[in-house]
Amino acid sequence: MSRITIQRSHDLDKKTLRKKADSLAKSLQKQYGGNVRWEGDTAHYSYSGGIDARLTLARDSILVDVKLGVLMLMVKRVIQREIERYLDEQIG
Repeated sequence: MSRITIQRSHDLDKKTLRKKADSLAKSLQKQYGGNVRWEGDTAHYSYSGGIDARLTLARDSILVDVKLGVLMLMVKRVIQREIERYLDEQIG
C-alpha cells in the first residue's frame, strides 16, 4: 500500500472551501468511479479498485490523505499531480 498526503493552507470561507472540496471528490469519482460521503468536515472517497481517500477541511487548511492499493500504484503519480493541480488552482 502506498500513500499520498498533501496539505494546503487557504483563506476561503467554510462554504466555499466545502464546495471546492466536494468538487475535487466528485472529480475523483467521475474519473475513477467509487463513492463519496461527507462526515462532518471530512469527505470520504472510496473505490474498490484500490483508492481510499479523505479530504479534511479546517479553518485555514485542507488535508488530502489517499491510500492506494497495489493495483493503483501504477497511476500514483498521475493521481498526485491531479490533486496538486486542483488544489493549486482552486484552493490557492
